[in-house]
Amino acid sequence: MGKVVVVTSGKGGVGKTTSTAALGAAVAKTGKKVALVDFDVGLRNLDLIMGAERRVVFDLVNVIQGQAKLSQALIRDKRVETLFLLPASQTRDKDALTEEGVGEVIDK
Repeated sequence: MGKVVVVTSGKGGVGKTTSTAALGAAVAKTGKKVALVDFDVGLRNLDLIMGAERRVVFDLVNVIQGQAKLSQALIRDKRVETLFLLPASQTRDKDALTEEGVGEVIDK
């Protein structure tokens, strides 16, 4: 397993999504594989920031609930070959995130 970096805050609008996208892209540009996982169920924005909003087919909740494989849900960035995005669900409730399911995704 690689390293996990979490960007979090209780306040909205402070730059978490922008910082996450920038940090992920910077690390990926060094040649390391990076997977950005958006956990903001119902209010996702990371796919918008990364220009991938029209490429979302499956999301984090689909993977947790076994409706899609992680490989199906990951979206490769068009600019940085080693950068991937796993978008949050736009339509599901946060209750769909279970500790076990989230742990399994992170461990992959």
